[in-house]
Amino acid sequence: MKKIAYFQTICLLSLVVLQGCYKDEGNYDYETINEITIDLGFEGFLDQYAADTVHIDPVLTFSSGEPENDLSYYWYCNNEEIATEKVLNYPVKQLKGKRPYVKFKVINNRDSSTFISGFYVEIIPDYMTGWVVLTKEGERSILSYINPVDYSVYPDFYTEKTGLELGPDVLRIKEHWPFDATTIGSILVIRNTTEGNLEIDGENLNPFYNTNDFFLGGQTPEDYRPLDEYYMWDYSFILDDNHNLYRRKHENNKLFQSGVYSNVPMYISGGVKFEKAWSGPFFSSLTLFYDKDNGALYVGSDYGSVLAVSFTNIFPGMPGDYTFIDNMDKELVYVGNMKQGRFTSPFYLVYKDDAGTYYVQKIQVVHQAITCMVIHQGEASFGDGKITDNTVFCQLERKSDYLFFSGGENEKTLYLYEHATAKLNEYYTFDSPIKTICHDLSNATNNTLMVGLENGDLVFLGISLNDMMDPGIRFKQKVELGEGVPVSTFYKCGYNYSQY
Repeated sequence: MKKIAYFQTICLLSLVVLQGCYKDEGNYDYETINEITIDLGFEGFLDQYAADTVHIDPVLTFSSGEPENDLSYYWYCNNEEIATEKVLNYPVKQLKGKRPYVKFKVINNRDSSTFISGFYVEIIPDYMTGWVVLTKEGERSILSYINPVDYSVYPDFYTEKTGLELGPDVLRIKEHWPFDATTIGSILVIRNTTEGNLEIDGENLNPFYNTNDFFLGGQTPEDYRPLDEYYMWDYSFILDDNHNLYRRKHENNKLFQSGVYSNVPMYISGGVKFEKAWSGPFFSSLTLFYDKDNGALYVGSDYGSVLAVSFTNIFPGMPGDYTFIDNMDKELVYVGNMKQGRFTSPFYLVYKDDAGTYYVQKIQVVHQAITCMVIHQGEASFGDGKITDNTVFCQLERKSDYLFFSGGENEKTLYLYEHATAKLNEYYTFDSPIKTICHDLSNATNNTLMVGLENGDLVFLGISLNDMMDPGIRFKQKVELGEGVPVSTFYKCGYNYSQY
């Protein structure tokens, strides 16, 4: 009975509600919402350097065509309010989070309708990519950074940050890669002094390693002064000015520095010592070592071995003019590498004979763990007398047919040599001798060349195919650095996957 009574009560209540609805005469005042479309000028993601200010002036479009006058604006970063003006001007460094999400909210106060648009900020570290320059002025070695977008300069950054001097013995600078493709490459400073090499953080330009600390027991070898340092994925080598080679195995190849160097030089069969060496492409894990006394080439690899090599396809007594890499009758003066696969890479070797004639030879190196195959791929004289003892070379790594070098009267002319056609062209002439040449590696291309001049200027030239065909458009920018004479330069790629 209780259930029946409960059911009757529900039915009566339903009838009352229905009757109320039936009597509704529909006397409502409806108002159309003036919808607002927000255009931020981009979609989804915004790339900004860490030193920048985010500047956004949204464009608002109203569905009725008539703009609203009483609007409120709110900007949020990860749901925290950061501004209440329509136009946002906000320092990137004050945005919260590693990948901040910024939201713009517009409220129409007439009817409280709300409209929202948002985006992620991809923060580019201030110094992730760009040109790094080593100059000398008197007894000072000076490091400067140049932004590749607007050519703004951060001069003498090491001393500015630390209050310290690098000293007069810095030989060169280079980019040092970790194995981890998401970690920004650092700047390696090679110093021919007992104080050893320095490593500088590639994100903020702060010093953070001294490679002397990575010898066994923290004790460097006797009479040790480095000439260069060569990094691969699993192994590192250091060459000192006594022509000794030191080797270490990385304990963790995701770290910039791990493992220790032996205090005892690496023994090479026959007691060989090396005059100089050249790093191959990072991905190839190959380093070429030059035994000048015996006119021989050696290959160091990520297996930790350093092997003497000879051509597998050329033998003594075969017809033709060849420079044998195990018995050179010329001096090896330059090695230019190109991008290819792991343990496999082509190189261009530049030789000089006793008569002052220069030759360029292409080889292909294929390392096979305990053996190494080197294939001769051609050799030709080049330079047409334009090359001097002060010439600097720059082989393009991806546009592998092109080699730039300085020469001519007082080394003021930049030349372009095409390997395929053996064609030599004057590319650009400057008002001061050329001291350094390096190319960019941005966006997997080589489209810009930076030439450092003796007067301290840095000149940027286009080297795209259009630039090569039209001399009138080659000049891009000149930076009057004013920090002494350029000694060593490179383009800082940022992440090591740019090297692949």
